[in-house]
Amino acid sequence: MDNTEILTLIKSALAEVAPKRASEFDGVSLDTTIESLGLDSIATMEMVGILEESADTTFPDEDLTNVSSLGDLAGLITKHGA
Repeated sequence: MDNTEILTLIKSALAEVAPKRASEFDGVSLDTTIESLGLDSIATMEMVGILEESADTTFPDEDLTNVSSLGDLAGLITKHGA
């Protein structure tokens, strides 16, 4: 899976956890910070859960603590994804 496919997957996960804001997420990039998305912690973890399910993996907690951008999430998907 390349970065374009991963970014599409991330946008889909964002739209699923915040459907009313889906159009806002169309413009995100791998440089977008998690903080700038304006999601609460529950929605953020739901998004991560969707990504884990899509990638058929579980991201180690110690790796998740280092995630600050969508690019970091993409790296986890690349590293741990099926």
